[in-house]
Order: sequence, then C-alpha cells, then structure tokens
Amino acid sequence: MKINLTEKCPKCGCQDKTIERKIRDEHLAFATTGTVVCSKCGYVFNSPDDK
Repeated sequence: MKINLTEKCPKCGCQDKTIERKIRDEHLAFATTGTVVCSKCGYVFNSPDDK
C-alpha cells in the first residue's frame, strides 16, 4: 500500500508525519518502512501488516 506523504490526516488535518523504519542489519544501511504515523495525533496511516 502506498501513501501520499502530503496527504492530510483524516483525524486532525495535520500534514506532518513520522515514518518508523525497521533496521535489517547491524550496519544500519538497510531498513524497511514500518508505520506512517501522524505527528500531531498519532493516527496510523500505514502498517506493514496492511494488505
């Protein structure tokens, strides 16, 4: 599932987001995108488990 990072939060209207990443190795060079969360209210836009 792709998310538009300029999309407004449906809960509070904020456009600021935090992207949580999961590091895949000890060198911190590779990561997978985890959840995209609204920085203001905590609304979760995307979860790695969403299909």
